[in-house]
Amino acid sequence: ERGERERGERREREGGEEGRGERDGGEEGERDGGERGEAALAVPELLLKLLWTLCWLLPVYMAGTLGLSPAVLVMGVALWLGWRLRRRDKTCRLHRALYLLDNEELVTRNQTQHSLPAWISFPDLERAEWLNKVLLQAWPFVGQFLEKLLLNSIAPAVRESNNHLQTFSFTKVSFGVKPLKIHGVKTHTDSNKNQVTIDLHISYIGDCEINVEVKKYFCKAGVNGIQLHGMLRVILEPLIGDMPLVGAVTLFFIQRPVLEINWTGLTNLLDIPGLSSKTDTMLMDTIASFLVLPNRITCPLMSDLRAAELRSPLPRGIVRIFLVEAVSLESKDTYVKGIIKGRSDPYAIVRVGTQTFMSKTISESINPKWNEMYEVMVHEVPGQLLEIEIFDKDPDQDDFLGRMKLDLGEVMKGRILDEWFTLKDVERGKVHLRLEWLSLRSEAATLEQALLVNSSISTKDNEEPSAAVMVVYVDQAQDLPLKHGTREPNALVQVSLLDKTFETRAIYNTVAPVWEDAFTFFVQNPQQQDLDIQVKDDDRQQGLGSL
Repeated sequence: ERGERERGERREREGGEEGRGERDGGEEGERDGGERGEAALAVPELLLKLLWTLCWLLPVYMAGTLGLSPAVLVMGVALWLGWRLRRRDKTCRLHRALYLLDNEELVTRNQTQHSLPAWISFPDLERAEWLNKVLLQAWPFVGQFLEKLLLNSIAPAVRESNNHLQTFSFTKVSFGVKPLKIHGVKTHTDSNKNQVTIDLHISYIGDCEINVEVKKYFCKAGVNGIQLHGMLRVILEPLIGDMPLVGAVTLFFIQRPVLEINWTGLTNLLDIPGLSSKTDTMLMDTIASFLVLPNRITCPLMSDLRAAELRSPLPRGIVRIFLVEAVSLESKDTYVKGIIKGRSDPYAIVRVGTQTFMSKTISESINPKWNEMYEVMVHEVPGQLLEIEIFDKDPDQDDFLGRMKLDLGEVMKGRILDEWFTLKDVERGKVHLRLEWLSLRSEAATLEQALLVNSSISTKDNEEPSAAVMVVYVDQAQDLPLKHGTREPNALVQVSLLDKTFETRAIYNTVAPVWEDAFTFFVQNPQQQDLDIQVKDDDRQQGLGSL
């Protein structure tokens, strides 16, 4: 019996070893098969890329062989791009229609919410029907004032700005009968006892008509209808004990407003899909340079008020934005007409008001790691938003990969936020941010401590972050030299720190110009950096003085 038991145990051990051998062999076979499968997939993908490259080079080769003009090749590429854009638009419309069909109830509910007035969507806003009635009654007179402004001030300035525009004129100016509307009002009185802050949610869908002409070149252009939507902040400060009780009125948009323009005449070409977005972006950049934070318009109501300090007050604080990484982004690059999914080449655009930064592009990754740092000045909290949009870099048109928004007031409350934020308007994707709020201090004794801390922080260009903020107020100049010894100069000022330069507007035909401008710089090390100030004529050739 003992011998039989020993023989049985021996047979079981041998059977177990054979089973393990079969399993190990099976796993090795699966790994080998997987590697062979990946290699088999990589070869067709490489061949497809090579084939695409040859297809791109074939028209160039044919044009050279047949002796065709390069213009024919350029025209062919333009036609192909136009066809591709139209096809993409049709595909997008089809996808939107299918999405609407599948999610009709959700889309209807969202549109209903967006169409509600601002005072319903945001309970802390108040209605302003009385103010809209005042605007309706006063709009014809507002139109008369704006018409005089264009004809008597803007047109002469345009004619003097360039010799080619000496025949520029407005042929028709009409601001229509549809006034600006205010959908909601919110008043802030708890932040500063010396001022009153009012937020106006405005919407202008106007029937204005403005036509211009340059007779020298037989050029006519114009605008027939403008739409503008946004939140305008009005600050009444300083409050004083004499009439008119308010020292100045300051206006600005916290965020970039939404703008749509209907062009006419020669500028109707700007409605072409490829040019329309670029034109609207350029106009928005122009508006932002005057009316979006940190820029603002200040109207003094007292003669002895320092308007420059109101136009450019010190920031409330500095936010350091560490763009760390993103995960699970959508794959936008495909092969074989979408059959084989590839990866994306993501980059991020970081925006706070007019302060915009672009990250580096990470090639072929849906989990990019940027590890970049940016610094922004924050002037109004709560209110100013951090906006991040992620795109896939493409040769023709970059694909959208998601966006996120965050009120910087949350950063001021928490001082440090290190979180993952879910991307909106896409099916999936998250972005990892570390946000730090830094307050401004006037004590110079804290500078050494800031420099020591900054030395351990790496930035986008491997430079140390800033340790201080400097505001330069350019007020006026006196007794400037004459231009070429005979004519009064058209003076402007250039203020430079390292590779960053700001420039005032030119004041024409005077030796005592008054600018009242202000510029803000980030300073890495005040002990090692120099500020350069140049006063020049508007041709930038003749120097009138330096500091």
